[in-house]
Formats: sequence, structure tokens, C-alpha cells
Amino acid sequence: MDRLTLPELKGQPLAGRTLLITGAAGTLGKVAACACAAAGGRLVLLDQDVAGLEALRDEILTQQPDAELGLLPMDLASAEPEHYLKLTEILRSYTSSLHGLVHNAAHLDFLEPLACLSPKRWFVSLQVNLNAPFLLTRACLPLLNASGEASVVFTSDSTARLAPAYWGAYAVAKTGVETLARILAAEWEARGSLRANILVPGKVATSTRRRAFPGEAEESLTSPQSLAKLYVYLLSSASRGQSGYTYFHQDEQHVLRAR
Repeated sequence: MDRLTLPELKGQPLAGRTLLITGAAGTLGKVAACACAAAGGRLVLLDQDVAGLEALRDEILTQQPDAELGLLPMDLASAEPEHYLKLTEILRSYTSSLHGLVHNAAHLDFLEPLACLSPKRWFVSLQVNLNAPFLLTRACLPLLNASGEASVVFTSDSTARLAPAYWGAYAVAKTGVETLARILAAEWEARGSLRANILVPGKVATSTRRRAFPGEAEESLTSPQSLAKLYVYLLSSASRGQSGYTYFHQDEQHVLRAR
């Protein structure tokens, strides 16, 4: 594991790049979307929360009046494989290529023993946290390939990846999505144009974190905004050639990187 100092990216490092962000109306999704828009990215924002998407669009356009934005309302919990194919048809009407895909959507009900976890909650958690990243990445592959150089970022969880008691399907899905990212990185290595990496945000103040640790002091958590620079770095050409890595967020300037 090495300590990486994030470079200062000048100008608009994401200009000319089209990016798809899932869970865009959530805490981390908003940070990624706002940071990428400020860096010149052309965005497609996906979430089941239509009102949240519209609020985010208004927020971005207030700060970046010339930003290009597309909204994709979609419930990943109930989406079937054919819905992802329809989604890519919609994407093709908006762009001929995709330069980045950020899997930020997450689903965590509450912590409970596996013996108490209902099959329905198990399936929904795996559907959103693991199946959706696989199905969406697979469906978007033609657009990612067409870009000539694309970055796919899978979001993990600093606690869930340790497989602690009571974290059930959510922990299984997060460790699974890390394996998915590494397999893709290995399969894409020869072509060199696609890269897949894992982002572990750490103790960041998000709704998922509050649900898992309701008594945690807010001052002990890192601001979600501190991840903005890392999102831009991973989605820009500055991280070209880096694939199969896990990035552990520390602060705005530094991350730990492991393979």
C-alpha cells in the first residue's frame, strides 16, 4: 500500500468527457456530480429519487450555468436486465461514447443477524449493491469502448468490506463488488483503454453511515466534500493506466492506494 498525493489538476480536466453517476441524489453522488460538473464533465445522473435529481440539477446549474446534464430516473432494486439495455439506448441518444461510470448507488436497511434477514431484504440488497454495478457496466461496455479511454469506479465501504457481524447482505455485496472490479481490471488490462478501480470513502458523513452508526458523533466524521478531488482524479486522464487499485480516502490531498 502506498500513499498517493493527488495532483493539482488545472483548468477543466473533465472537459469533453461524458460521465454516468449512479446514486446521484445521495450524499456521495452529489459530491461527485458537482465536482465533475465544475471540472467540465458532461453528466448523466441516475437515481430513483426524481425530486432529488431535479434539486441536484438546479444546484449544479446555479453554479455552472453552461453545464450539460441528463437525468435518468431508475429504481435499481426492481430493474431487470432488459431495463439496462433500454437505458443504454437512451444514453446513445445523448452521447456516442462514455468516458466514466461511477457506481455510487447503495442500499442498507439496517443491521441484523443473518438468521433474521428475510430473503426479500437479501435479494434487494444484492440487487442494488452488486447486481446493478455488473449489469450497468456490462450494458455500457460498447459506449465505454467507444470513448477510447474510460474509467469505471466502484464504491465499497470501509466497515462492510471487513465482513463484521450483522452486516449481512450489504457486506457480502460490497466485498463482491470489489472482486467484480478486480476481475474487470484483469480482463481489461490487455486492451489498455478501460480501467476499473475501487473507492473506499472511509468514515464519511453519509446517510448510510448514519443508518449503520446512529450514535456516532458528527465531528468524528470526514466531510463528504473532501472526496471531490479524488473523484475528478479517478475520472480524468490523470489516472490513465491505473487499474485494479483500491483507493482509501484520507483527506482532500492524500489517499492510500493498494493493489
